Amino acid sequence: NQIERLYSRFTSLDKNDCGTLSREDFLRIPELAINPLSERIVHSFFAESHDDRVNFLQFMRVLSHF
Repeated sequence: NQIERLYSRFTSLDKNDCGTLSREDFLRIPELAINPLSERIVHSFFAESHDDRVNFLQFMRVLSHF
């Protein structure tokens, strides 16, 4: 199931086990670190966020555009 795989990836990125991801969590993703568009990609996750954290629902919503 795709949602289960996304949740597994989300929890693996959530190093603090707090149920949210920070910009720093995203920037630790090796594939993003080498991507010239990494800033834009990371920004897309936080464009609708009212703080510096993204929960799983927000994570899924942004990924649905890709």
